[in-house]
Amino acid sequence: MDNGVHPYPGAAEILAAQNVRLISGDGHILLADCATPAQGDIGLLKVWTTDEAIGADGIGRVCFQVTASGGVLNLEVPGVFEIRGDGQSEGTGHQVTAQLRSDDGEQLTVNVDPDGSTQVGLGADPDASPTMLLQLRAGTGLAPGTGAQAAVGKLATAGRECTATLVAPRWALGAASCLATDPNQPQLAEGPPAGATYVAFPGKAATKVDWLSPRPGRDVVLARLAAPIEGITPIPLAAAAPTGVELSAVGHSRAAVTAADWTTDRQQSAQITFTAATSTTLTAAAGPLVCSGMAGAPVLNGGKLAAVLSQAGQAGCPDTAGNGSALTAARADDLATWVNAITATTADHTWALADLPATATPGTAVSVTADSAFTGTGLPLTATAGTTWKTGDTFSPAVELNGTTATLSAGGPAVVTDADFSLSAWAKPAAGGTVLSQDGVNAAGFKLWAENGSWRFAMSRSDVAGPVWDTAAAPAGSAPAGVWSQVAVTYKAATGVVILWVNGRNVASVRHTVKWKATGALRAGAHKTGAASLGGHFKGVLSTLQTWNRLSHTPAPNDHDFDGDGRNDVVITDGAGDLWMYPSQGGSGLTTVSGGNRVKIGSGWGSLKWIVTDWDADGLADVVMKDADGALWMYPNQGGNLSSGARKQIGTGWAGYVHAAGNADSTPHADLFGINKSNGALYYYPDGGGKTQIGTSGWTNFRILPADFNGDDRADVMAIDASGDLWFYANTSQSGVTLAGRTQSGSGWSTFKVAALDLSGDGKTDLVALDGSGNLWVYPGTGNGRLGSRFQIGAGWTINAIG
Repeated sequence: MDNGVHPYPGAAEILAAQNVRLISGDGHILLADCATPAQGDIGLLKVWTTDEAIGADGIGRVCFQVTASGGVLNLEVPGVFEIRGDGQSEGTGHQVTAQLRSDDGEQLTVNVDPDGSTQVGLGADPDASPTMLLQLRAGTGLAPGTGAQAAVGKLATAGRECTATLVAPRWALGAASCLATDPNQPQLAEGPPAGATYVAFPGKAATKVDWLSPRPGRDVVLARLAAPIEGITPIPLAAAAPTGVELSAVGHSRAAVTAADWTTDRQQSAQITFTAATSTTLTAAAGPLVCSGMAGAPVLNGGKLAAVLSQAGQAGCPDTAGNGSALTAARADDLATWVNAITATTADHTWALADLPATATPGTAVSVTADSAFTGTGLPLTATAGTTWKTGDTFSPAVELNGTTATLSAGGPAVVTDADFSLSAWAKPAAGGTVLSQDGVNAAGFKLWAENGSWRFAMSRSDVAGPVWDTAAAPAGSAPAGVWSQVAVTYKAATGVVILWVNGRNVASVRHTVKWKATGALRAGAHKTGAASLGGHFKGVLSTLQTWNRLSHTPAPNDHDFDGDGRNDVVITDGAGDLWMYPSQGGSGLTTVSGGNRVKIGSGWGSLKWIVTDWDADGLADVVMKDADGALWMYPNQGGNLSSGARKQIGTGWAGYVHAAGNADSTPHADLFGINKSNGALYYYPDGGGKTQIGTSGWTNFRILPADFNGDDRADVMAIDASGDLWFYANTSQSGVTLAGRTQSGSGWSTFKVAALDLSGDGKTDLVALDGSGNLWVYPGTGNGRLGSRFQIGAGWTINAIG
């Protein structure tokens, strides 16, 4: 059911008439009459041979028409010496590659000149042996399809074409049998596909697949796309896969067998009533006509993906005798934990702890659980006694540890402990213990654990039994028994700052500067206490462990973190023109700023216009200043101090503009925003250059605060107009800035000096504002473009500007 590259219709008659052996293809490269006139700038592919008996016109020429942006044709044409592209003028022809084989057995692939001739075989070398043309491929070999289900696309690999479903912007779910060497034994290894593999969704160009994550024991695979698919809503997984009711399957298979229409372009649908189910499959003894190309097609229950088609008898399908009409689908309704763990991260290693074997039941022992390693070598976790499978919880399946003997250990280290790294785990403690650690010889390099209802993380200063630990401890009550928490850690080696995050909030930090490499195994469920001993066994349930050999994106947008502790800070200029940084003090609730800990970072800034942003995307906030001549200067933050000597000019001509910064695209580099004060036009400068007008006249005397106010990872605009009214403009673009109609968020802001930053550490942008009486307020963001009730964090402030 998986082969979507089909025998060429009428091949025997064509061979008899033209001596051209057409074997198979996808219907997008077709034999054509060489006299067919060009359509605009596109003509025919023309293949010249040394045998005048080949082709219909007696001169050794055979012609083909490319009908889509992608296509493939397998054929045999001997004695080929020249291939002419189908473009009639420069830059118009299709991108075509030709696969050839010489009589000596050498195979080669050549790029055909789209708008000219390409010499091959004897044409390129008169002493070469004759050359057989074996394949023509246009583009990626995969043309986009059509159909009502935008998230259902065609998946193509060497010689096969199937169906896959978008389940996340960069992930498609399909059938492992489509990509396996033997479709009847759907076994795949975690890693890049064996050959070039692409997915094309309706109306979208083909996108390359760069990684495969198969689900052990099931004909299911997640295919990671080289780039996210924009403009298509992924299909979520269903919570049930019922039998005895009619379900809908949608995929790409042929609708006809004529030379004029034998593609899989149009989506086909089938209504199926499955009559039996196991823990991994749905089966129907007899079903509707389901043909090749439908492998991996989603079986939908209420519009959600419940299973993927795996096998079909194909009786009545083109080019096959078939063996009945029975159908089998691989269930996906119980794979939400596994799918979400893999699709929601860019971690170097991900252990979903959800690959419950098909033959196992809840309470049975865990042996090995796979690692979805998106870089490097996979590190599967091997379990000891007391480690069992658990189902029916929030994360299902998950792994339960007994608190005395149970651990999971890898074959080596997952992170380098004297360099940047990040960790994340979902944990439900019953009685505390160590969730993650990494072995040294005599001690753990780090440990993440729960103790007395509090999450804690520590790094050891040396590899000795009973080492000194640098510990970050979250407040009491942060690790309640019987409750799931996402616990994460980031370590920045340059500053030595460790940050402990619980459920997306920065709850504690510590500095660790005495570094060493723990090169032993990553371990879950205990930590090493000596050369041959373990301690701190965890009692509870674990799911979705992840590691990064870098700083992963922190849960909060920290573009105002000046001192590198993971919290956004406040910067001001006072009446004397001195520039001060007020560090956030953190803690368990909303954070405040502390006057007693302020740090002077500059002088002579009283009359200057400046903004705070992480311009160089190094995790430390910089200052961008506009001078009297209209030049923009970036002052880099070097270890918590501004460097005037290292300042860099990043723009000119800003004298008549108001400037601001935010990040509205997918790159980590900050973007600029500017208002032309003379005509009130608003402009967007992605990464600081190439301005685009995003607002016509009407922005004169506005103050703008670009930041993500609605939680979609794209900068919106909050603005204060000349009357002091506060307005919210949502950004509706996926790749730049398109502002929606405004909604009012407040009034009476004329005398306020305002900065936009996440001061509370909850991942939502707040406004920090100084009123005309010198009172400093926080207006907490709510994540939907609105602001919550304000609270005061300072009084008696006399400042020129705030950022």
